[in-house]
Amino acid sequence: MGTQSHNAIFGSFGVKFVVRLATLLILPVLFLSSGCGLNNEKGILMAAGSYSDLAVVVSSPNIEPLARKFLQGLNTKKTFVIKEEGLFNPDVLPANKLDIAKGYKNAILILRIGDGGKLEKSVRKQVSDETWNRLRSGSGGLVQLNDPWATYQTVLVVASRDRNSLSSLLGQKTEKIRSLFEKSSRKRLQRRNRYNGLNTALMNAYRDRFGFSLEIPKDFSQNQLEPDGFPGLELLQSAPSRGVSISWLATEDVSWLMTQRAALAVMRQNMGEKLHTEDVIAETFQWSEEKLGEHDVLKLEGAWTSQRFAGGGAFWCYFIPDPKNNRVICLDLLVYAPGMDKLAMFRALDAIAGTFSLADR
Repeated sequence: MGTQSHNAIFGSFGVKFVVRLATLLILPVLFLSSGCGLNNEKGILMAAGSYSDLAVVVSSPNIEPLARKFLQGLNTKKTFVIKEEGLFNPDVLPANKLDIAKGYKNAILILRIGDGGKLEKSVRKQVSDETWNRLRSGSGGLVQLNDPWATYQTVLVVASRDRNSLSSLLGQKTEKIRSLFEKSSRKRLQRRNRYNGLNTALMNAYRDRFGFSLEIPKDFSQNQLEPDGFPGLELLQSAPSRGVSISWLATEDVSWLMTQRAALAVMRQNMGEKLHTEDVIAETFQWSEEKLGEHDVLKLEGAWTSQRFAGGGAFWCYFIPDPKNNRVICLDLLVYAPGMDKLAMFRALDAIAGTFSLADR
């Protein structure tokens, strides 16, 4: 394990401050603790399961109702065409089952300080004296532990001295906890891709020829490259089919085009026809403003249907402005996996998309 570092983020009424832990005076807080690095991963126990699996460990039976109420708000649904999937597959466990939670990729430890027992002893061992003292004071806090028991693992500790404060803390931090797990999952997937190996030949070729970069896992291959002169390419992983497609559209006014959602939807339709032989279904469109790496982008989620067979599925698409090269880039993620859950596959594709950057040229 590498040296551990602690930072803290705390806030009130939407204002956040980043400070060194030594100067921290206010709770509730988020403490960050780092674990093993990439160079140390070989031979180290890797957390099992998917990035949707979540263990929730409670310090005593009367904390379990708080945990189940909290999960109702945390575990929002994602719709893929017509099927809903929860963001997480949660298991609520008593403190004496903590060892089971140590094998999950995601875990939340909900601790009322003073309950004692296995959970409290474990948390006390994982955090510094300074962090523990701050958790014991005031209204408690939120602690993030990276790789505490295995690699590719994120554990959040929610702790307070009394049940009411613990309940308030869970309610106030629901969205923050959801965001922490999603961001951490993307980073952990990227880290695992690097460990498994990247297709650097394709990465270098795209950077040199097209002026953009993304980390391509070695099990993805190039399926299409500028077919019939169309400005686009497709990367594919089979069994089941998962694709990353990139196309671009030249424009003299990038800022204006980024405000024209109808035109961007036509761009996605044209890419779908050329690269996938598909149509997109406008009634399914959901737009949002997102951050992809360092880029402010528009995200479009929707459904597609094939022109070649009776079938279809979901897609996520990012529109990225590239004013330096007078173009808008469409980075599309697509899954075709009938009868299978889609969220884990889209998480993996989204981790690839999250490495996208524009090259200087």
